Amino acid sequence: MRVLDFTQWEAGPSCSMMLAWLGADVVKLEPPGGEIARKVLGVGPGDSQYFLNYNANKRGIAINLKTTAGRKLLLDMIPRFDVFVENQGPGVVESLKLDPEILCALNPKLIYARIKGYGLSGPYSDYKSFDPLALAASGIFSMTGAPEGPPMPPGASFADTGTGLHAALGITAAYVQQQRTGKGQVIELSMHEAMTMFIRTMTAMYWGPDSPPAPRRSHDGFPPSGIYRCKGGGPNDYAVMLIVLPRMWQALCEAIGHPELTDDARFAQPAGRFDHQTELHAIIEGWTLQRDKQEVMRVLGEAGVPVSATYDTAQVFNDPHLIARDFFKKVPHPEKG
Repeated sequence: MRVLDFTQWEAGPSCSMMLAWLGADVVKLEPPGGEIARKVLGVGPGDSQYFLNYNANKRGIAINLKTTAGRKLLLDMIPRFDVFVENQGPGVVESLKLDPEILCALNPKLIYARIKGYGLSGPYSDYKSFDPLALAASGIFSMTGAPEGPPMPPGASFADTGTGLHAALGITAAYVQQQRTGKGQVIELSMHEAMTMFIRTMTAMYWGPDSPPAPRRSHDGFPPSGIYRCKGGGPNDYAVMLIVLPRMWQALCEAIGHPELTDDARFAQPAGRFDHQTELHAIIEGWTLQRDKQEVMRVLGEAGVPVSATYDTAQVFNDPHLIARDFFKKVPHPEKG
């Protein structure tokens, strides 16, 4: 698969980079001065780590598409590619006269993928969008954060990367069809719609226009699932548990040294645990506060309780589990080393 990558920032580059790591020959198309993301969050000379995170394993070409010669050069390249992917702002490719009708006429086998904030139709289609805007429009902000606080972002760029992965999957499916039929197609991905699909678990509980909105929550609402403080008292010294089966509840009680809780009339049934969640939380947190989060994770995890320490971004890179699985790879770079 040969991919001509006319993307910028994160959503589009996430798509093309995933295709590149899967084996596609990806050529990134940039203006003569380079994509703006090359300097975003940069420290020191050369391309920023931000740019490298989304554009590894690609080749590159710089063309001034605003000139007649530059546009002709691009059009001459189109028959050599299987895929053209773009996530430019509303109306940009049309103003450059690079829309699907033109490119697909030059190469009927071309898969033309378009990643947009709100899609190509509808009342919002002309609006610019970035990751947090798609998260806000999809309802994800409204469910994130403390119940008494404002809506908040979830912390990671789910809209950009999630939409990029959806686009890569769509392109892969279209490529299989292209190999069978010899025909290309146009693919359209909306960040707004991709993120709305991400909330399907909550919409299963709060379904329909007449239903109340899903509540803002800082943890799962089914005690004893929740977030528990741990020894250390730092901003991320917490453990997160999700208890969904009776055997998990029993394993938790035994692991924290309170097997009697399973027979306690207040906590024996899920409804009772919900009604007495403040008391139950205090009992469990009394145990977690005596241990650091890694010990809580080890003890409960080995007991069969679904649990995780809350890692900060620095700790993630030193996580012994990820290291043992050889998750992190060293890739040489001509400037960064």
